[in-house]
Amino acid sequence: MTLEGTITRTNDNTFTGWIASLTFDVDIAISENPHKKTEKHPDFEITAKSTRNRSIRIGSAWNATSQAGNDYLSVAINFGTGEIRANAVKTENDGEYRFIPYSN
Repeated sequence: MTLEGTITRTNDNTFTGWIASLTFDVDIAISENPHKKTEKHPDFEITAKSTRNRSIRIGSAWNATSQAGNDYLSVAINFGTGEIRANAVKTENDGEYRFIPYSN
């Protein structure tokens, strides 16, 4: 799947940004998961706004570290057409991450 997007970390450990493909283009917010009880639970919730401006949970994200020692977010998002898996990796811009979809 073709997928583009960026998020930027804010001072309070949340992220804001956008994600888009040929079938969707939405602004998103990623915030700490208030329901996390175990290490396997997602670290973050991903939300978007509905057409009536309601906050809708569309996915989850987990903190991860690559074999090279680089931190990134592993994300799972569902826009009603099935789950999309991607990694959000740091760019050279301070606090910015870009989405890289998993290959199918």
